[in-house]
Amino acid sequence: MLKTTGLVTLTCGALVAAPLAASSNASMGFRLNATVPTTCSVSMLSTQTGSANGNAVNLGTVREYCNAARGYQVIVSYTPGTLDGAELTAGNDRIVLDGSGRAVLSQTTRPRVRERGLTIVPGAAGFDTSQFQLDIVPS
Repeated sequence: MLKTTGLVTLTCGALVAAPLAASSNASMGFRLNATVPTTCSVSMLSTQTGSANGNAVNLGTVREYCNAARGYQVIVSYTPGTLDGAELTAGNDRIVLDGSGRAVLSQTTRPRVRERGLTIVPGAAGFDTSQFQLDIVPS
């Protein structure tokens, strides 16, 4: 998955001031161009024990940041053949995993910064994966 991080880069054009005329309507100006690279990141602050609430297991808090003008997707990756039928919830987004090893957890059509809880209700085989990862991909 593509993860991008970076710093803001500022590019300034040469400032050119025209000689001021001897009238009260004199003005001057400049043009400033800025290029801001697309920066997206997702992190998971996991709970120490994975506390349970009924059948749901609290996995922690997900922090998302992405300044992509057309939005982004949050992708969950896990060991293929596992987590079949597990219900994964992040905030108001809920998906049922199909055991494929990859699923789109959420998507948005605009830049966004947010933090939300992540829970899972394990399928019939329980939490049977050795890999569980979140990635963020700009649209």
